[in-house]
Amino acid sequence: MTETWRSDGTKREVASVVHAFFEAGKDKELASLARFHSPANLFTKFDDVPPYTREGSDEAFVFEQASFANVSDHSYKLDDLRIDLVEGVAVATFYHDYSCMFVNDHSFEGRTVASRSRVTMLFARFDGSWKIVHEHFSSVPDWQEIPRQGNKEGETL
Repeated sequence: MTETWRSDGTKREVASVVHAFFEAGKDKELASLARFHSPANLFTKFDDVPPYTREGSDEAFVFEQASFANVSDHSYKLDDLRIDLVEGVAVATFYHDYSCMFVNDHSFEGRTVASRSRVTMLFARFDGSWKIVHEHFSSVPDWQEIPRQGNKEGETL
């Protein structure tokens, strides 16, 4: 059995990767997004925005760059973050609340977008670093009417 201090340290390490991934997007560090993913042949993603198909690494990277490039005033919150460790794999589950201004560069128009998604991220170690092997986002319908529950933002237990 894993020693508690080691397990807690690993959970904090994975949580910091989760937060760093979303910060990179928010800060429009678009070229750095790919460094969070596992090797291309091992990465998959289901998203809650079109095209709603299973994406491989190349597709996900293009869609992530496009999504973050067309937004401004982006803010987000990761709520009820939980990290579970299972045989060398880390499973992160949480709620992702975000709001932003989606900007259409061609018409110079924008609209405010806000949503809440349930997120699962699977991590494995590659060359000593935790990398995302799979992401799954699913929208929460009527999210503003659902009371929040669980632990505090950023808590990993």
